[in-house]
Amino acid sequence: MEAEKKVFVRKATGLVREIGPLTAIVIVLTNVIGLGWQKRLFQWSATGTPETQFFLGLPPIVMSFLIVGVIVLLTVWVFAILGAAMPRSGGGYVYISRLVHPFVGFIASWAEYFSIAVSYGMIGSAVFEAILIYAGIARWAVPSWVGDPWFLCLGGIVIVVIFGLLALMGVRMYALLLQVIFVIPLVITVFVYISMLAATPQAMAAGIQEVAGVAPEAFTQKAISLGMPSTATPYWDAVSAAAIGSYWAYIGFAASTFVAGEVKEATKNLPRTLFAANLFIIFLYVTISIICTRAATMVGKVGDYSFFSAYAWMSYGPKGNVLSQVSATMPKAWMPNIAAFSAYGLGWGALVTLIPFFAALWVMNDIPPFILTSSRILFAMAFDRVMPERLADVSERWHSPVTAIFVTMLVAFLGSVSESNIIAGWPVLGAYFNADACVAWTDIWDTLFFLLSCVAAVFFVMTLRGRNIYEKSAYKPSKTVIGTVGLIATLGNIYLLYLVANGYRVAEPWIATLILLVSAALVYYYYKGKGSRVGVDYTTIYAEIPPE
Repeated sequence: MEAEKKVFVRKATGLVREIGPLTAIVIVLTNVIGLGWQKRLFQWSATGTPETQFFLGLPPIVMSFLIVGVIVLLTVWVFAILGAAMPRSGGGYVYISRLVHPFVGFIASWAEYFSIAVSYGMIGSAVFEAILIYAGIARWAVPSWVGDPWFLCLGGIVIVVIFGLLALMGVRMYALLLQVIFVIPLVITVFVYISMLAATPQAMAAGIQEVAGVAPEAFTQKAISLGMPSTATPYWDAVSAAAIGSYWAYIGFAASTFVAGEVKEATKNLPRTLFAANLFIIFLYVTISIICTRAATMVGKVGDYSFFSAYAWMSYGPKGNVLSQVSATMPKAWMPNIAAFSAYGLGWGALVTLIPFFAALWVMNDIPPFILTSSRILFAMAFDRVMPERLADVSERWHSPVTAIFVTMLVAFLGSVSESNIIAGWPVLGAYFNADACVAWTDIWDTLFFLLSCVAAVFFVMTLRGRNIYEKSAYKPSKTVIGTVGLIATLGNIYLLYLVANGYRVAEPWIATLILLVSAALVYYYYKGKGSRVGVDYTTIYAEIPPE
């Protein structure tokens, strides 16, 4: 009994299984579908690639959504298997620390924790950015100070605090909140689909004329005169580059595994809900991108290009945002803008008033699962006694890790500072704390974490410890299948890491990553040494799955 007491201070985590299958699906959907998918189609189509080179008529980013989607599904399968075998809060931290090595699990999860927590703050500020972007096209009168960096920063912090305080009240209440702010933009999405499916060349031309005051051909001609053809990237090279953007848009695909300790009948529900959610996400990304491309390529055709390529290139190309050279009222290229052009041209102006809600609520949807997932990583590491034990404290009333949530709120403030670009002009710090830098951080840290989680699946069937866990699992395909899929998923994630490394050739994100990993090592060995001095048996801790 004495040895058991030294391993885990509590017989139970204090977390309660209150998340049903529907909420588990919504957690994944809302974590993934947010800011990126609304602009990735155009952001990664600013390559000058002639549209006559599009394979099957698909822009490079749409093809990358399909290719990266396959890698995502393989990785999801890995998380489904490991989550069913070890349905505990902390997700990949538990898998990597128990199957690969405790130190590897800690540093990988430390990186993933900061990736999610910083993104939490970034999204808080991005909510206001989305409103500002779409206010003009919906003809809302929004004060100019909404776009001021100070407002974006403080507004983001306020949103972080509000959702953090709500998270303290437990997952049951949070589940209701998630479902409400998920259903509203989902319904509006149906109308966005309808608007773009109903688009005609006449409607698109009329809508662009109404918003920009010029014909769509004016944008194509200007982009060509500014040198768009000279920047042309070969199609498959553009697909590889776009994989970075599509991967970023898929991040969060395993969100529910981080709260597996609170999912009802997790051994059955985690695999089902993970696949259901991610198949829907891939379907959404691919189909809405295709119909958006169809609508935008209907007009403005000049040579090998159309309004679609010109709009993307003039918004995100090498010369930056040069749309004002054609129209002072044309917003940067985001997918909902195409729906708005079509709606105006079809005489459906009332639909356009819904566009800002569509944009802002899909972005805001990210926030609840971000605070849930990141705080549970912190909780899991503290429960294993390699972080301050207080971070594993759970409210007896609300069954939520109170201290972990508070700390995560503070870390998230860094994201709001970065997204607002409030210190982007500062010496040294400005190079690290800006919106682009933070996106680079999260890409690198996420890729490292998911790569090592896939490695854990290979170890699951190769090591004695893994085989012991496998034998007790309620959901266990053959070892050969697990090992094969785990290996393929590992190779797929190595490919993604290569693309990320190739895409971020500046020093700052890699220096930030080195600092983060060194800090993780210092924290891990400090608390492990502290625990060992009072008799904590870490060998036994990492040989066991944490209690319920």
